[in-house]
Amino acid sequence: MKIYIAYTGGTIGMVPSDNGLVPDEAFAEQLAQQLGASNEIIHDFVIQRYEHLIDSSNATPKDWQTIASDIQSKWQAFDAFIVLHGTDTMAYTAAALSFMFAHSDKPIIVTGSQVPMYKVRSDAMINVMGAISACEASVYEKAVNGVFLFFAGRLIEGDRAHKAHTSDWQAFNSPHQPERGVLGIDWRWRDVDLTHQRMTIQIPEMKESAVTILPVFPGVQAEHWQGLLNENVKGAVLLSYGAGNAPDKNTALLALLNAATSRDVVIVNVSQCGAGRVAAGAYAAGSALVQAGVVSGEDMTYEAAFVKLHFLIGLGLSAEEIKAIF
Repeated sequence: MKIYIAYTGGTIGMVPSDNGLVPDEAFAEQLAQQLGASNEIIHDFVIQRYEHLIDSSNATPKDWQTIASDIQSKWQAFDAFIVLHGTDTMAYTAAALSFMFAHSDKPIIVTGSQVPMYKVRSDAMINVMGAISACEASVYEKAVNGVFLFFAGRLIEGDRAHKAHTSDWQAFNSPHQPERGVLGIDWRWRDVDLTHQRMTIQIPEMKESAVTILPVFPGVQAEHWQGLLNENVKGAVLLSYGAGNAPDKNTALLALLNAATSRDVVIVNVSQCGAGRVAAGAYAAGSALVQAGVVSGEDMTYEAAFVKLHFLIGLGLSAEEIKAIF
């Protein structure tokens, strides 16, 4: 089995400096040495350190495009792919790859660590070895083909992952769907329909200003969102209360939303709650959003909704086509 490991940046490969943690220039070589020293590893690896490492906090939609294009360029040469990434925006990248490599017939596993590899108490190699084990399962158990995020023993579907903790080993969860697999002594798999679906690779040109996020909070005014819904924006994720509610007595706010949707900005309603789905129109406060042209994101994480808007807009689809897909 040939596995391509892309070190794109992140905590996993950082070392201390006078200004705090910085990327280690020699990380790829050190990881190769650790993998080579393991008697359990019988696969061929290529570890590629990106020339311009991505600080996860500085990641942009262009970086999703870069990572996807890198994987596509090596698609025929490898059986599986592992992307080492910073945790802050890892869920966004996992979602992006899941849309770009829809129904992938090879495993693409995104992982990283909470603590750098150089430290004794680090989760780095545990997560790398878990990602490798997930890749093996795709060959030997036919259980894992597709895009996933692996962290702290949990294998989460790429468009279902959400960063839920800043300092726990289990930094990610899957709030709306059980994990595909849980790794203890052995793997425990969730039963899924493995009926083959045709794989498609689509890597659109990403426009960094195309999508924004509209937070709902007590006292929110149209002025708060006015600058966010500028002329460059083609899509927005509305972070609503509860089951999809927002102030329905604020006529200026609703008029702003209606004006945006009238000029073909696609606004997707996603709940601020950690779990549960948007029930569009269940309350009057939610019905007002429907009347303003806002579409339901159902049980999507805000990361997945944000990325999916970028992806569909990048494909050049019309507002009506994008709404229909949501």
